Amino acid sequence: MRPWEARRDLYWRLAKERGYRSRSAFKLLEIQRKFGVMRRGDRVVDLGCHPGGWLQISSKAVGSEGLAVGVDLKETALQLRNVVFVRADVMDQGLVEILHVHAPFGYDVLLSDLSPNISGAWELDHARQIALSRRALELARQLLKDGGNSVFKVFQGNEFNRFLGEVRSSFLETHVVKPKASRSQSSELYLVALGLRKTRRIPSHPPLP
Repeated sequence: MRPWEARRDLYWRLAKERGYRSRSAFKLLEIQRKFGVMRRGDRVVDLGCHPGGWLQISSKAVGSEGLAVGVDLKETALQLRNVVFVRADVMDQGLVEILHVHAPFGYDVLLSDLSPNISGAWELDHARQIALSRRALELARQLLKDGGNSVFKVFQGNEFNRFLGEVRSSFLETHVVKPKASRSQSSELYLVALGLRKTRRIPSHPPLP
């Protein structure tokens, strides 16, 4: 067995033992422990939430006073009092209005584990995934409070650096992370973006003479 296969099996077994819906729960758990993107009482929106592993981590992180709202085209039912599921396409232009119902004053955190249906044609898959990530960034700008945090899954490729620059221009801090639960040969990375700037910085100019 290859090392990455052994690691994949390890996290799969751990997910089963701990009752997580997916092994990807450990990716968010590692990010949460390192960066503290979510706090108790937060309102969190999770894009591409199926099968629900990230919602489970979010539910525990925000506690009984917080709320985790999952969005996906696939039904994702969790028997957790602080979790709400919205069945929708993230590309739906009416999604912002729907999500505002659950957090009228804005969200504290936006999570995106969005991925397209993999075709096997890498350039096409990369382009589709970046399009989903750009939509997630657009939603973060619309839904998050000033100073809010985000986590974006991104595939490496030709558009990665450009998208990274777009995220950096919107947040005070951006960290590129490859969680231990990710396969070593996988192209996926996660951008941990902290401190949304709701308004653009206006460059200062020297006073006129």
